[in-house]
Amino acid sequence: MNEQDQQISTLAIKSLSEKISKEATQSATLEALYTVTAMELEQMKQIIESDEKLKAKFEEVKGQLANGNQ
Repeated sequence: MNEQDQQISTLAIKSLSEKISKEATQSATLEALYTVTAMELEQMKQIIESDEKLKAKFEEVKGQLANGNQ
């Protein structure tokens, strides 16, 4: 492999490494966001289910939204 081919190969590897790094960082960020959101939703679900009046109101509003009545 001549010097020019080696430089091209090195630059290509560097470019690919940077792209993979960016994608991995974005993927990890989205995974963290998903995890935090899922935890918050679970907490809200537990709060709603812990209070019968709140649960009834939630179901009422849920039904209104499902029927297009806001």
